[in-house]
Amino acid sequence: MQTLSAAQRTFFEQAASTYQADLAGDTAVQEYLAKRGLSPALATFRLGVVRRPLVGHEQYQGRLAIPYLTPAGVVNLRFRCLEPHDCHALGCPKYLSLPDAGTNLFGVLDLKRDSPHIVVCEGEIDAISWSLAGVPAVGIPGVDAWQKHFGRCLEDFDVVYSAGDGDKAGAKFNSLMAREVKARPLRIPRGLDSNALYAQGGADGLRRLIE
Repeated sequence: MQTLSAAQRTFFEQAASTYQADLAGDTAVQEYLAKRGLSPALATFRLGVVRRPLVGHEQYQGRLAIPYLTPAGVVNLRFRCLEPHDCHALGCPKYLSLPDAGTNLFGVLDLKRDSPHIVVCEGEIDAISWSLAGVPAVGIPGVDAWQKHFGRCLEDFDVVYSAGDGDKAGAKFNSLMAREVKARPLRIPRGLDSNALYAQGGADGLRRLIE
């Protein structure tokens, strides 16, 4: 697990604050997030957009900035493409991570919520969707990002659910979570993910999967 220096923590906080401020003045991105049901997440999760990239962040210009929030502050950021195109078909990385920043569990503030269960998601946006629906959730950016010590963070919950996307990668994610933390897989319809269900049906669209 990477230990951040004071300078790194300061830089991450500056980046998150700058990009959050940029999003506050960006109507187009706000509308995009609203269509995905994520407007309530703007303040709670400090989502941003890169319009004034800090030094070293030039390659993230125009991307959604997703800060990793902890009780100690911002410890990492990831950046999502916002272009209206098929990223896979064009060879455009949908998500970009900071080089040498390490891998963190997203949504750790939800670990302190009073609940008998928690959902482990295949990505940050899905974790945000579950959290907005009133269900504690954490996220990792795919099976290759899983680290053994993440499992210890989930030990206080009676039930761990896994919410892999409705595709082959999601099935692989659910299998990994079943092995690692005895997670119960949720039935996400083929071709959809947690955020799509949340955008379509709101909190009930997700909560019915575990009720």
